[in-house]
Amino acid sequence: MDSTSSKNGVLSLQDIPISEHYQVSFMHRSTVTHCCTSVRHGYVLTGSTDGVVKFWKRVSTTATAGPSGSAPPIAASAGASGDGTSSRCLEFVKSYSSHVGPLLALCTSQPNGDSAVSIGWDGTIKFYDVATFDVSGMIRTNNNYNSNNNKSKKFRLGRHAVLMEREDIYLLVSTRAPTRGEWKEEEHERERLKQLKLQQQQRQQNDDSSDDDDGPRPAPTDEPKKKAKKEDDSNCNNWVTPGSILLFSGTNLSAEPLRIISYHASPVTAMAYHSKKQWVLSSDVSGVLEVWNVPTSSSNDDSLSESGPLPFQSKFETDLYALMKKKTYAIDIAVSDKHFALYCSDRKIRLFSLNGCNLVCLYDERLKVYDRMLSSNSSAMGIDAIEYGKRAALEREMEDSYLLSGGVSSNAVTKQSISTVTSTSEGSNHQHFHLTFDNTGNYLLLPTIVGIKAINIQTHRVTATVGKGDASAFRFIDVTLCPGDAKVDQQLQLARMGGSSAAIKHGSEDGTAPPKNDSLLIALAYDKRRFMVFTHHDPLSNDGQDEPDEQTILARDILNEQPDASDIIDASHLGRSGNGANSSSQQLTTATQAILRTTHGDIRIKLFPKETPRTIQNFIGHAQSGYYDNVIFHRIIPSFMIQTGDPLGDGTGGESIWGGEFEDEIRRDLKHDRPFTVSMANAGPNTNGSQFFITTVPTPWLDNKHTVFGRVVGGMEVVSAIEAVKTDELDRPLSEVKILSVDVS
Repeated sequence: MDSTSSKNGVLSLQDIPISEHYQVSFMHRSTVTHCCTSVRHGYVLTGSTDGVVKFWKRVSTTATAGPSGSAPPIAASAGASGDGTSSRCLEFVKSYSSHVGPLLALCTSQPNGDSAVSIGWDGTIKFYDVATFDVSGMIRTNNNYNSNNNKSKKFRLGRHAVLMEREDIYLLVSTRAPTRGEWKEEEHERERLKQLKLQQQQRQQNDDSSDDDDGPRPAPTDEPKKKAKKEDDSNCNNWVTPGSILLFSGTNLSAEPLRIISYHASPVTAMAYHSKKQWVLSSDVSGVLEVWNVPTSSSNDDSLSESGPLPFQSKFETDLYALMKKKTYAIDIAVSDKHFALYCSDRKIRLFSLNGCNLVCLYDERLKVYDRMLSSNSSAMGIDAIEYGKRAALEREMEDSYLLSGGVSSNAVTKQSISTVTSTSEGSNHQHFHLTFDNTGNYLLLPTIVGIKAINIQTHRVTATVGKGDASAFRFIDVTLCPGDAKVDQQLQLARMGGSSAAIKHGSEDGTAPPKNDSLLIALAYDKRRFMVFTHHDPLSNDGQDEPDEQTILARDILNEQPDASDIIDASHLGRSGNGANSSSQQLTTATQAILRTTHGDIRIKLFPKETPRTIQNFIGHAQSGYYDNVIFHRIIPSFMIQTGDPLGDGTGGESIWGGEFEDEIRRDLKHDRPFTVSMANAGPNTNGSQFFITTVPTPWLDNKHTVFGRVVGGMEVVSAIEAVKTDELDRPLSEVKILSVDVS
């Protein structure tokens, strides 16, 4: 069979990683909101809600053995299978704290990816040279925002941007509507100016009625009134329309846009660029869909002949009004050579032909479609009803976070638009849906509730589902495809492998076989600090063997930032299907021992995972995330117990790894009938969080009130030494005693 097509006409997926599980994941300190790639230079850029932009260099997806059969280098072994057939795929290069506050947009230039741009809520635009991963320029548009110059138009940068490589570097940026707070401030300012104008008129009338004889006066005229009205309108209406699109130059870096393009009367909700045709596709909250050329001249001449003709003579000959008819609008646009696809606010994906802009097909991703699918054939989705219910609940949560509204709402009566997302909104509110085509334009990659669907747009069938094994833990919402043939630094590979030529060989041992496809698929997930990298290698593929152990699963997640408890819990659910939810919970309950490393010595604890699985899962999750590190023993009562686990250190703080509290696990055979019993502290029934205590005497009155989940089997003298520390009248130790770390095994 040919490498690009089969005899029956079904196109090959060779350029799309179709693994059920991601190979490796990396972290930001806050929710990851943006991702883009430069094919020419082999870089991936990611951005997060704290305004940080990170550069990652693509490396070979195949890790070969070192000289004399030694293990793969560290950079390639983390997240790899034991046989050395996988690697990290990406290497961290540089991080920029580019903006104060969340990112609005992050993209690389088209078509070559030589430049990149990030736009922040702070009104700053930063340009990057991708080849040198360095900042090449900056525009401070917030000076325009606060400008006192009445002639200068004010604007608020929006969430959609396109960076174009033409005779110069040009940036198109949408403008957003005011937030509710900003709108109230504007109304207050208008009212203030109105009152000020009335006071000025009143003073003028008083001056005119003066008894002083200043001699004859000229006949009254309307010119002063017209001039005053014009100045007042200039003061109140110098904001550009929220639907306007700004054109900036990436060379002169002027804060004044070259042009203000006004194809839309409502805020723009999606924008894309066709680099070959030099067309821009944009949609607004009213459902208006436009295809237009880019005027790069700073003059007001609307001659657009430099970009070539549009794909239609009249818009009435197209289906560009289809969104308005259905009262919906696009929240993302993907473009290929012959088609473009819209992800719409009604959860329907509309596929258009680029030639003629006619509607080709509609893919329905509403929950009711999956409801019917589950009721008619429970095995069609590959998950059970309980797992589907959990995912459906997350879908409804996503709707509440403005993911499907494009971050804007519009009043149908007054036509007033308001930005529902602010700079202080939670991280998930700054994320957005993003779909993409593959290199051939024959497949549409669509993030859904069951994984990332690869849809053949010729047959309109789902050919493969990427990441369906991880879809229980992650709701993928944004996909970026990095084509094959990554730019690999061979000298760097040689240095890592001790000069072995095996470092730069691809294919078979003699180097004659064709290289394996090293394309990557990078996915962002809803409300997650990680981004996932899919390759053609599935690290959790068992090939009929036993299920992968937890170490193999956790090894995929690189801890390049400080993890929290949620990261540990997410990792515990990876690599399982929906029907394996119970087994996923058990993976964190296999530990049977824990060692508290304290400032007074080590305390070895035997755990009871079978009897109290949920309590052990909570304890291990906190231990592995570092939650207990440097936490003090805040309460010590001689001949009773020592208590710890509160990060606040006063007995009022702490929560479970799931957030909040969880239920008791009282067992008849686990009692407080002996000293050195480890038990959960609480404030009443089913109020367990993170605090626990170790008894120093039998305490039978605590039975049926606190969950016993362990016994001290080593380091009893350390417990006694801590018990002997002097305390104040509130049982707080006068000298600090800490847990340095917790080891579990």
